[in-house]
Amino acid sequence: MGSKKIVSIWTANTDWEPSTLRDVMSPEYSDDGDFLGSEFSKAFSLGFVDDDTVEADKIEPTNSLIDAIDGCSYDLDIASDMKNKNTPLTEAPIDTIVAIYDCSFSDTPKNTKIRNNLFTYQGSFEYQD
Repeated sequence: MGSKKIVSIWTANTDWEPSTLRDVMSPEYSDDGDFLGSEFSKAFSLGFVDDDTVEADKIEPTNSLIDAIDGCSYDLDIASDMKNKNTPLTEAPIDTIVAIYDCSFSDTPKNTKIRNNLFTYQGSFEYQD
């Protein structure tokens, strides 16, 4: 049996094309190869984020976080934890989801604007690796 791990999830309603989301999530590096971060990681002061631990997708608009994660890695485990935590519906429809695995976010800031779109931290959830 695998170990329990944490995924942190953010959502937004952006109306962006997938290419715009990729741009926002793509990290920059200095001429020396040092990690400078992506627009997203800078906005939430995440520090270094390994690209291999990030999933960012455009989804069909929904108010259900459980529906939003459908198709993400470990979605059944994450949905189960969301149900156990009685995760509420989102206040507004969401069409963009960002999941960063092996990341336990401090919850500050909870909301921030990226390219004039409000991203909201929805919480950290457990999954089995």
